[in-house]
Amino acid sequence: MPTDSLDSPGHHRGVVTRSWLALAVLALGLPLAACTTPKANDASGDAETEAHGAGAADWDYSQERGPERWAALDPSYVLARVGGSQSPIDIVTKDVHGADLPELVIDYPPQPLHVLNNGHTIEGLSTDTATLRFGEHLYTLRQFHFHAPSEHQIDGETAEAEVHFVHADGEGHLAVVAVLFDEGEAEHPEIGELLKIERLSEPGGELHDPDRLIDFHRFLPDHLNPYYTYAGSLTTPPATEGVRWFVLRERLHLNREQIEAVRRVYYSNNRPTQPLNARLVLIRD
Repeated sequence: MPTDSLDSPGHHRGVVTRSWLALAVLALGLPLAACTTPKANDASGDAETEAHGAGAADWDYSQERGPERWAALDPSYVLARVGGSQSPIDIVTKDVHGADLPELVIDYPPQPLHVLNNGHTIEGLSTDTATLRFGEHLYTLRQFHFHAPSEHQIDGETAEAEVHFVHADGEGHLAVVAVLFDEGEAEHPEIGELLKIERLSEPGGELHDPDRLIDFHRFLPDHLNPYYTYAGSLTTPPATEGVRWFVLRERLHLNREQIEAVRRVYYSNNRPTQPLNARLVLIRD
């Protein structure tokens, strides 16, 4: 990923002034927008956890029940068609706005191994001890899961895979950290271990071993900052809006064998990019 400054050629980005930043804060779905923010304990689902779960088996990524048809499958999925702040998006780097944003501070203690194949993705569940801090706002990690290829694009380019870390605050407002994966020479050891768990190859497969710990930090790049951020939605039904997205600019890598293993389990479980409309994409360099 490029790391050039806000003023460097090819990445002309206006630094957000206080007035722009005020608008952007509203656009990022802070508690002021709670009326459209998905709640972790809503009847519509436990955020992305339940949206990806077995209770949502009426949708998938096929032509018959895939993204273009989601809104027709259930009235509660209507935002997938009419929503104006949907995710994922194509992040066009020349159009993003530099802003004086807080650092992302992640504290993920080792977690008991609990992973499952929920019929839509491979998902790792978390206890209530892992947190994300964004300024004064504290979120608790609920789960992480995989999409292949990536859902977000950068300047029209799709990565080999994308991992979403889904967090909720005390009021149920969601924040998702997205990590993109490219092809590289070295194996990613932690993902390699998950892919070797035979029972995860079929929907419904699950492994819960409280005595075996997994370090979620190993699924994150060394540098969480810089990042892109914008106000979006769940990328799966019910496509609820009001989700705060953080797309990390630093990427990780999978080797070719791991990419093929991911594709054998789940491939094309990525929703196409959605119109940006009037939203701002901010960047913290």
